[in-house]
Amino acid sequence: MSPFGTALLVSGPEALLAQRIVADVKARALAAHPEADVNQINAAELEDSMLAEVVGGSLFSSHIIAVIDDVGACPPQVVDQLVAVAANPPEELCLLLVHPGGVKGKGLIDKLKKAKVPVSTVAAPKPWELTKFVTEEAKLRKVRMSGDAAAELVSAVGNDLRALAAAVGQLADDAEGKEIDVNHVRRYFAGRAEVTSFAVADAVLAGNASVAMERLRWALDTGTATVLITSALAGSFRGMGRYLEASGSRMSDADLARQIGVPPFKIKDLAKTSRNWSVGGVADAIRLIATGDAEVKGAATDAAFALERMVLGILQLRRR
Repeated sequence: MSPFGTALLVSGPEALLAQRIVADVKARALAAHPEADVNQINAAELEDSMLAEVVGGSLFSSHIIAVIDDVGACPPQVVDQLVAVAANPPEELCLLLVHPGGVKGKGLIDKLKKAKVPVSTVAAPKPWELTKFVTEEAKLRKVRMSGDAAAELVSAVGNDLRALAAAVGQLADDAEGKEIDVNHVRRYFAGRAEVTSFAVADAVLAGNASVAMERLRWALDTGTATVLITSALAGSFRGMGRYLEASGSRMSDADLARQIGVPPFKIKDLAKTSRNWSVGGVADAIRLIATGDAEVKGAATDAAFALERMVLGILQLRRR
């Protein structure tokens, strides 16, 4: 089916996936009509007669690919015109409307949906879906990647899809067609993994005071934001609390990961470190983290000292 004569609303917070949908539709449209004009504009600029210029033909081409970013910022006086075009696009128009999600421009989005404009939703993957995203990304690069290697990469790089995609690209280039394994990931990202806020949190959950303090000071020395460290600790201890509550139920690791909200490979880590913590200890740790978070956001004069005191206080709560 030709992309011309159609409109598509791409909506959701995951910018990388939204950009890929837009790029795919543009590529198909240009394959059908290579001479087509591509007009891209932010919706906030759609004033006066600008919309007509963006979606209308030119002297040089009758076909138009119009991409309107941040469509929720569309000026109120243009909303009805835009909805009318999207509901009944001319045969020579391929219209792409990009909305980052949220409540901004909700009235316009509701009108577009009521007009039955097709919607493609780009929600961010759940934590347990990230390893699948990484392995699929490797397939796009025409290289095999083991599940363990994908899990190792997520642990090293974090949850940002753009960073993960870039990391897979680097690994694929370096692998030169060979399979990407755990050792490859560790060799390539070892330095980065050691200084992340998640590495600090992992050491604290493991109850290893010397490693936790070493990683904390290393992370601070390399410029890791203090709020990222308290955030990682809060997430890790909330996950531990949910694990302790759910571990008695006879769920599979995959179902348990889904309920807790962590990647499946984290279940083994939680099982191993759970012996260090009681439900009460986790609750007290979360209170200390909340205090530490307030301190690094301005309540304390020395954020680094506040973090060290917080980490040492949490470690004292571990079950002996």
